[in-house]
Amino acid sequence: MRDSVVMDSGSQNETGQSFEHEPTFKQRVTKFWQWYPTVAERFFETIEAGKCGSLVDEVAEYCESTIPGLSWVFGPGENGGHSFTLSGEGQIAKQLLAEYWLQRAPEIPKWTFHASRQATPSEFVKGFAISVDEGNRVDVDGFQVRTHVDDERQKIDILAWHPVLERVPQAQHFTILFLLVDEVLGEFGTQTWLGEIKIEPFTPDAYTRSLSDLPEFISHVNTYHKWEKLPPLETYCVYQLKETKPSPRGDTVVGSSLIPKLVFDCIDNDGKLSEDPLKNMGAELVYVAIDGSVFPEGQQSDVRANIEDVLTDSLEKELSGQTLGGAFGLNESYIDVLLVDGQESRRIVSETLAQLQLASRSRIESFVD
Repeated sequence: MRDSVVMDSGSQNETGQSFEHEPTFKQRVTKFWQWYPTVAERFFETIEAGKCGSLVDEVAEYCESTIPGLSWVFGPGENGGHSFTLSGEGQIAKQLLAEYWLQRAPEIPKWTFHASRQATPSEFVKGFAISVDEGNRVDVDGFQVRTHVDDERQKIDILAWHPVLERVPQAQHFTILFLLVDEVLGEFGTQTWLGEIKIEPFTPDAYTRSLSDLPEFISHVNTYHKWEKLPPLETYCVYQLKETKPSPRGDTVVGSSLIPKLVFDCIDNDGKLSEDPLKNMGAELVYVAIDGSVFPEGQQSDVRANIEDVLTDSLEKELSGQTLGGAFGLNESYIDVLLVDGQESRRIVSETLAQLQLASRSRIESFVD
């Protein structure tokens, strides 16, 4: 049985702990990694004693005050150890912060750290189940899935059903399925391999298998089709606007980004996101707008890529953020950036642009108000 306790750290500081200034995400991560080594041995011994649940309040309280907005879970580690996972629950912007947290993790004996929920080891998948309303249990072996391979999209569509769902409110069906799919494939596995997902009763056929057998099936499909799949945090989406708009970034023609949905939301809402995905987390999404006349005809792509590379190097050198892609517009070009160290990150971006002689021909704009 896995030693699994899952919690969402929420977005509020409920511990009463006060900061002189609102800490940046970089400062929050530094604080977390100063703390964890001091409790790691005690946590290990507590989990070994079968008392993992007794740690929930302590860990939840600390995470709520230090790294709010991310979910956490204990689980099995390597070589008989245990693991601690921090997750953005599939939201790319938050997943990038979880990845930043992981990159700064120190080596701690008996502990493994992850920035997304991992697939349950195959020896534990069989028989895995979760309890739902009125004592009903939904197990992975009884969850049937009919698969359809979409080679063009390099995705596998599934139709899924479990008999117990007949006694469970429909509003809970997808939550139950995704909890189990994440256990079987891991958080990134779900995003990487699955396409359209439907839940409804169906008659099993030759394309039907148990949910617990899905990882093996995906492995066979990938071997046969030779799909070249990148993890979600390395997958850039190419996009274009069908028509330009008289609004910030509305002149965009074509772009490539790790956060295309947020870019479209920004453009559709007059240059500002309808909701801040990183609220209260000490990080922010911005974009650099650069005068289009900077880019020589025929060399626009290379020049913008060079600017992005220099910004990336400057931010990563100081552990202060990363670039996320960008776009070309009729009047300006754009580079999307994740900043994790507040004004210090902005200073690095401004100084880098100045060094590139772009100070008077560029500006930094926030994705939110």
